[in-house]
Amino acid sequence: MAGEAPEALILAEGLYATTDAKTAHGLVRKSLKYRVVGVIDSKLAGRDAGEVLDGVRRGIRIYASLEEALREHPGVKYLIVGVATTGGRLPPGYREVVKEALRRGISVVSGLHEFLSDDPELATIAREAGAEIVDVRKIYYGMRVHYTGKMREVKALKVVVVGTDSAVGKRTTALMLADELNARGVKTVFVGTGQTAWMQGAKYVFVLDSVINDFVPGVLEDTVWRAYVEEKPKVIVVPGQGSPLHPVFPGSFEILNLLKPEVTLLQHAPARKHFDGFPEFPMPPLEKFIKLIELLTDKPPFAITLNTEGLGEVERVREAIEREYGIPTVVPLKEGLGRVVDLMLRSFPQLLESG
Repeated sequence: MAGEAPEALILAEGLYATTDAKTAHGLVRKSLKYRVVGVIDSKLAGRDAGEVLDGVRRGIRIYASLEEALREHPGVKYLIVGVATTGGRLPPGYREVVKEALRRGISVVSGLHEFLSDDPELATIAREAGAEIVDVRKIYYGMRVHYTGKMREVKALKVVVVGTDSAVGKRTTALMLADELNARGVKTVFVGTGQTAWMQGAKYVFVLDSVINDFVPGVLEDTVWRAYVEEKPKVIVVPGQGSPLHPVFPGSFEILNLLKPEVTLLQHAPARKHFDGFPEFPMPPLEKFIKLIELLTDKPPFAITLNTEGLGEVERVREAIEREYGIPTVVPLKEGLGRVVDLMLRSFPQLLESG
């Protein structure tokens, strides 16, 4: 069928059930660019990828190997490296799978910091087989856009989703919020800030950690400005990167500081006692993130959104956080974001005005 998204497999061998596979998780939940037909992870072979992820069956099977997956899906056009590991290098064992895919003429998409297209062996195999290697971060590596001040022309309500940690669900919550607002008739545009958003098919996106720091404000401004002038939305939703207080992945500061959002959502995983993958760095108290957001945006978080990993009594935790901080607290994957949108429409009635 003309215009149908090409079939793709996601490589997440040994890591699908971990936060390192956040790219795979995002693509299993939503992708407009590719039609995901399977995930490769021999540890979880035979299971449904959605069910493993969050208990929701999505009809995407997990396979033990590339060969097994291709027996059921011979029309696959892309193999996507579905992990984002610390250091951004291809995990051990993945190289042979990538080589085999390329030999079969299957193009490979990677969001890693290590550019697979620069590898002489892989590039040769791809060229000889007529396959392509797409390094998503490489697309944005040379962007040189200076800040101009045209952000002042953006009159849409700006929403930023920041997190208390990396791989905590910022992008997922941002996408869910944009979908809910659009479903309510409030035209909303999602602006992606990472490689997974590009793979999911976001129309407006840049990869923040591929841009030289001096140009991040300019690229961010230009991307948000284009989304505004081309789409004329009432709301623009932008997910943060990393965490403002993360010693190793200190993202989101530029986004908050430049956009000065009218609405900030704070995504939090209450069960995490330290930053993900860094036990030497204890998780700061939630109050510290709340104060930081207020300092940067001149207002406290509009709502707190919870990641439920490792939580037993979710509702009890949600109620306790809301009671302690006096900030509306919701669990997106359990209850959706209807309550947040209700609050936004009451706080910003102009969103429902025509024109």
